[in-house]
Formats: sequence, C-alpha cells, structure tokens
Amino acid sequence: MATKRVEQFECDDRYEAEKLAGFLAIQKDDFTYLRGVANVIENELVIILKDSSSHSVLLKDKSTAIRLRSLIEDIVEGIITIYGSNFENKRAEIITIVHD
Repeated sequence: MATKRVEQFECDDRYEAEKLAGFLAIQKDDFTYLRGVANVIENELVIILKDSSSHSVLLKDKSTAIRLRSLIEDIVEGIITIYGSNFENKRAEIITIVHD
C-alpha cells in the first residue's frame, strides 16, 4: 500500500523555492532529473542532476537542508516517489508517495 505525503521546505527566498520545486518536478517521462546530493554546507544543499550538473539551493537553515537531503536520498533509493511539486513565496512543497 502506498501513502501520499506532503513535505514543505522553507527556502531563503522565493527564487530558491521556485528553483527547488523545478529541480524536483516530474518530467514528461514521469521521472525527475534528480541524481543525488553532493553536499550540505550550512543552509545550502548542492543537488546533482542526471546530466551531472550541480545546483545549489539555499534553505532557511541547516536543519531544513539536512531534512531535504534525507528526502532526496529516499527518492534516489526508490523508497519514495515524487508525485508533484510546487512553491508559494519562500516555501517549496514536495508531494511524495511512500512505498510500504
């Protein structure tokens, strides 16, 4: 049985929230371009995409960055799947499906 869950991440500003929602968006092939996390440096999370490019996202604080890293690791490992993403102001919302 799968469970839908909504995760919210407060970013440094609206641009960072939009960027994060875009990196985690579902593409036309029903996958994301996400490959993993390179590093967490204070409140900055460095994301690696499937094209091997790296992009940083500035979050509210270090604990938010660590929580997002954990979510991304679960996505990459196939424990959860991204169902959708969006943003409003400084907050990115990631909708996931947890596979039981």
